[in-house]
Amino acid sequence: MKFFGDKFSNPYIDDFVAAMEGNGAEIDNRPAKNPLLDIILHSRQSDVYIFHWIESIPDSVHGFLQTSAAVAFLLYLKLTGRKIVWFLHNRRPHLSHHARAKRMMAGLVARLADLIVTHAGEGLDVVRDIYAPAVKRAVFLNHPTKDRITAAGDSAAEINTDLLIWGTISPYKRITDLARYATDNRWPLRIKIIGRCSSETLCSELENIIKENNLISFENRGIGFDELEKEIRAARFVLIPYASESVLSSGLLMDSLSFGASVIGPDTGSFRDYASEKLLNVYTFRDFCDIPVITGSAEKHAGLDDYRHFLDENNWKNFGRTLYKKLETLTGKK
Repeated sequence: MKFFGDKFSNPYIDDFVAAMEGNGAEIDNRPAKNPLLDIILHSRQSDVYIFHWIESIPDSVHGFLQTSAAVAFLLYLKLTGRKIVWFLHNRRPHLSHHARAKRMMAGLVARLADLIVTHAGEGLDVVRDIYAPAVKRAVFLNHPTKDRITAAGDSAAEINTDLLIWGTISPYKRITDLARYATDNRWPLRIKIIGRCSSETLCSELENIIKENNLISFENRGIGFDELEKEIRAARFVLIPYASESVLSSGLLMDSLSFGASVIGPDTGSFRDYASEKLLNVYTFRDFCDIPVITGSAEKHAGLDDYRHFLDENNWKNFGRTLYKKLETLTGKK
């Protein structure tokens, strides 16, 4: 089978392509500044068209034109008998602009997709809310991950942080809200934030908040995986304070788990799924006031061997094999 996916700069997509190719798929996929234009111009013979984040196209440059082109192309694919696969990663796009156009795109692709894949059990409910008949064409597959636990991870490390927050700092991640709440309520927790701000305004806001709290440190920079491993080993928990209104699955959650981190996140999506997973230490909060309670009472029942078992079961190779079999069934080709 030959596939085409919309590709842009995202580690998930690189891993996705490698996993599919590793299971025998031929992918007509090129890195491109404009993935929609690339897919329209260069893909003529593919059996399956795979779309990630297509509902966010209205946020793109010339969003109205690109949205119109995407609608026309989806209809063309359906009329010519091509198979459409939609990966539903978020409850809704993180940016709040163009909400009506995004709802329209989500509704259209839900109606036309032959297969919808979500990485959170709750994603099936989201599909039902978008277009109920599409649920019968939707499947939940765990977000694939990697095992990055090294031999050093088995040895005890000195804990100098209660809550580690890492990754790009954007408004929907509510990191400034969390810092302000912790400061106003005098949390006795050592919080370390490492991440590059998406805007200077956001950075200034966060810096002004932590001036009032000597238990919060902030480093406005990216962090590599080698350093991240050390920071996770030195922290009691990784905190992911995302807004539950938009999040379903999270690459940052999976990257944190890949190092054996104990994670606290919102009570939604894959966070909720993994809170009941006995091989992981994942805890969920409904409100920020729950977080100090969790840090004081959470029992870490899973060890690194449990994590390794989970990470191995849900690695990219196994994910690619499972998805490829579903696509073989979808197309009737092997």
